Amino acid sequence: MSATAHVLLDEHVGRVFERVLDERGYHVTQAKDRFGEQTTDRGLLLWCGENDVLLLTNNAKDFEPLHHEVNHAGLLLFYDQRLPDDDPERLARAVDEAIEQYGIEGVANELVDLGVWHDWLHE
Repeated sequence: MSATAHVLLDEHVGRVFERVLDERGYHVTQAKDRFGEQTTDRGLLLWCGENDVLLLTNNAKDFEPLHHEVNHAGLLLFYDQRLPDDDPERLARAVDEAIEQYGIEGVANELVDLGVWHDWLHE
């Protein structure tokens, strides 16, 4: 299922995690590469909804409220901003498991807390 998932990484998600997701078969794009530095959070989430692209971010402050206001393909959120750099393989496994459990369509308009999945998978 992950081989067909398209994921947009928000600006604070690094290249290491991008590579790990790419190696797992995801179609991954960095928001800063696609849109430059001058995008709004609302604009990113709207674009993701219009293009069936999951958005992966740690920007809970801005995206949690938007999640209720904007139709989107799925918001993959993690609160510990060190996870993509400190534990990229396990965080990628959390992405895999969440998508496997719910399906790509099942995460549409949902906020998926990857930290919960990460912790549950690695207790």
